[in-house]
Amino acid sequence: MKPPLLFIHGAFTRAKRWDPWLAYFRAAGFTCLAPSLPAHDPPDMAALARLTFRDYVDAMIAAHATLSAPPVIIGSSMGGLVAQHVAAETKSSGLVLISSAPPWRGGGKIGAVPYAFLYAIPVAAGWALTGNKNAARKLVLHDLSPEEQDFFLAIFADESGKAYRTMVTGGAPMVPGAVKCPVLCLSAADDRLFKPVVAERIADFYNAKHLIFPGGHTLASRALREPIGRAIVDWIEKTASPSFQPGAIV
Repeated sequence: MKPPLLFIHGAFTRAKRWDPWLAYFRAAGFTCLAPSLPAHDPPDMAALARLTFRDYVDAMIAAHATLSAPPVIIGSSMGGLVAQHVAAETKSSGLVLISSAPPWRGGGKIGAVPYAFLYAIPVAAGWALTGNKNAARKLVLHDLSPEEQDFFLAIFADESGKAYRTMVTGGAPMVPGAVKCPVLCLSAADDRLFKPVVAERIADFYNAKHLIFPGGHTLASRALREPIGRAIVDWIEKTASPSFQPGAIV
């Protein structure tokens, strides 16, 4: 049987960012669940001022518990770090990390530093963060078409400064061996947030298969949907679910 899929989005967005992916994987016969992180849809600044990285993990563990079988967890960027902790604390069939934040400090690119300064004081203080759309265009949406950029900017969300601080300071470390399921790492050749060594180190840490795709941090362009989707399905078939029966891909 095909395992269900649990999608976890990253910072400054919401679950709708997965809509094109959900259409793809549902057409392939998968049950998919893509909840928004707490207070992201709609954005709630008052709640985000209180929420922590641990709150995000707990919310996704609760979502995981609603599924009828151990899922493959698919996490992007900060959602990849959340996904690592969910996988460590649950029974899961697999873990797919897409341009994932690492469970340690560092790895950011120099070009992202000027934009990071915009968040320095709020992050240090743990305040709720208001997303910077110009930074998004320059750092994570630069490879997308204008139409695709507009889609992502329309679902832009605010963020928890406490959760973001945990990510950038390495405050959510992973214990070696805590994740028992197979792991697949996908990274972007033109990622403007993370250095290539980040994905390489994550893959080494989990003894994971590592695939590099053209494109920017989100790996969300329409042109990449089929090759990335096919790679994930093939990996699930061969690694995460031995009894998986391939379905039609559209």
